[in-house]
Amino acid sequence: MIFVLLALWASFLTDPLVSKFSQEPPVYSSISHSKELIIDQNFGYTLKTNKKITVLSAEGLGHASVRIFYDKLVQIKGFSLEVIDPATGKTIQKAKMKDLQDAELYDGLSIFADNRQKYYVVNSAKFPIEVHIQTEVYFQSNFSFQPWIPVESTFQKLDEAELAIIYPESIGIRYQEQHLSGNKTEESLADGRKKLVWKEANLPVQDLSIREEDDHRLYIAPKEFKLESFQGSMNDWSELGLWKYKLNEGRDQLPQEFKEKILKLVEGIDDPYERISVLYTYLQKNFRYVSIQLGIGGWQTMTATDAVKYSYGDCKGLTNLMKAMLEAAGIPAFYTLVYAGEGESDIRTDLPSNQFNHVILRAEIDQQPVWLECTSNSLPAGYLGSFTNDRHVLVVTPTGGYLAKTPSYEQSTWNRVENEYFLQLDEKGDATMTMKQHLEGNPAYKAVSISRQLDSRQQRDYFNKNSAISGLVIQDYQFESEQLDSLPIADRTVKGIVQKFAQTTAKRLLLKPFFTKIKLDEIGFKNFDLEETYAIDLPKGVVSEFNLEPLEIKEEEYSIHIENQLKDNQLLVTRKIKVSIKDPKDEDSKKVLISKINSVGYGTYHFTKPSLSQK
Repeated sequence: MIFVLLALWASFLTDPLVSKFSQEPPVYSSISHSKELIIDQNFGYTLKTNKKITVLSAEGLGHASVRIFYDKLVQIKGFSLEVIDPATGKTIQKAKMKDLQDAELYDGLSIFADNRQKYYVVNSAKFPIEVHIQTEVYFQSNFSFQPWIPVESTFQKLDEAELAIIYPESIGIRYQEQHLSGNKTEESLADGRKKLVWKEANLPVQDLSIREEDDHRLYIAPKEFKLESFQGSMNDWSELGLWKYKLNEGRDQLPQEFKEKILKLVEGIDDPYERISVLYTYLQKNFRYVSIQLGIGGWQTMTATDAVKYSYGDCKGLTNLMKAMLEAAGIPAFYTLVYAGEGESDIRTDLPSNQFNHVILRAEIDQQPVWLECTSNSLPAGYLGSFTNDRHVLVVTPTGGYLAKTPSYEQSTWNRVENEYFLQLDEKGDATMTMKQHLEGNPAYKAVSISRQLDSRQQRDYFNKNSAISGLVIQDYQFESEQLDSLPIADRTVKGIVQKFAQTTAKRLLLKPFFTKIKLDEIGFKNFDLEETYAIDLPKGVVSEFNLEPLEIKEEEYSIHIENQLKDNQLLVTRKIKVSIKDPKDEDSKKVLISKINSVGYGTYHFTKPSLSQK
């Protein structure tokens, strides 16, 4: 009877019709869990976890699988897992340390790494099942902590969650709560240590739309910390930056022969930006990026001497080398920590802590920044692109660190596209076409990236696939790129034949829609300017069936201006679009905005042919 009730309950919770009717996410599992984080006097800590997961359906099996990450600074001390049939109370599966599978933790980039994982996958064809998991892991450094997340998985019901942190007062703990609504207690233990406890229960079930900033979380950071033999403080950004400076101190010395080569490269160049650009281009052409994640090498840079010797480096090594090259040429430059990733959230600026995964360089001209992404072999000096733009970074100096912000590239000068189309229509409705496209800023760099990744034929196919003009057969494709200081610029020329560009009958000629459609990524930088003209040579004597009046629309976040002119058998269409997004938008809202813009003027042009007596 109990089994039947549990099965019915599981079926009810996971039934998509019930979920749709209630507008609540389906529930694939429920969880009760506790964690105990114990920091010792040696700046290490032990993390003990205890979980009870009730898996209600096959979709919830992943919630009960175990992955434990380790390297030479992290040791797995204990693991046990037991699967129980709640209907009978019988154990149907057990696992210990020896049953864990082992695998390299490969990020797709690192060539040299010692990061690994042990894992165990729970399988069952019968539901519900209870999975009890206990783990114990020792971390040799308190340099960073993972956030505590009470609701561990989407489509999972939280029954209870508890986190206890025990720490020596001399080392200390700082924390930041986000959307926590449970209880927090604090006590002093008999041995002088402090104990903090958070409890949460019955939090809402989450679906895939949950954003990090909306999640229930506790972010944790130390006051004092130690990573191998390097001890530091993290009470403010200045202290963390000073520790990072000392970690790399003395590792930026160049071999004398290489230093002389650098000075010769910039000999006779007085303009500081040009000196930066020359040396940056030299780095891009002669050194390759190789990700290295080994021990403290995950944080400490390789020496500039080794980078020169081997002609490669990771983000730390290449940035350190570029810094040394610029300083040899008399240009101030500062190693800079950033949380990189396209579309990633900014760091929490009010909780100084290790929130970084990448390194870039801040060169300076009259104290104004020239940002350099030293792992790229194609970016112009001073341009970062979407990987590290518009976010806070920690600039490392000999006297400490400070927060700065990278450029947003939101200005229209960084997001500009100009198109010129010349089309000549024949009697069958086919057209010969020449298109000239001019790109500036972010669109130009995207085009440059594509040109580097694809061969000539693939570039043609890519353009054809993304062209608003259907039926295009490309006969000639040319692409050139340059830069105006840090501004990427690209020009594309496409020639070809457009099959069935127009529909023709004995009396009428119809031009099907041909306007360029704005794409989602083009408004990712908030501002976007598109200007285009279409000069279309038509058969003699055609007359527009409608008045070709100009169209102008001005909304809060975009404006559109379209002009049409028919003269001497040529239709000249001019279209200008300006997008200026004021407030942050999610992807769905951006799609709605794009749909509105692309629908304006996107119709068919109707013409009447002259009668036989008029020809």
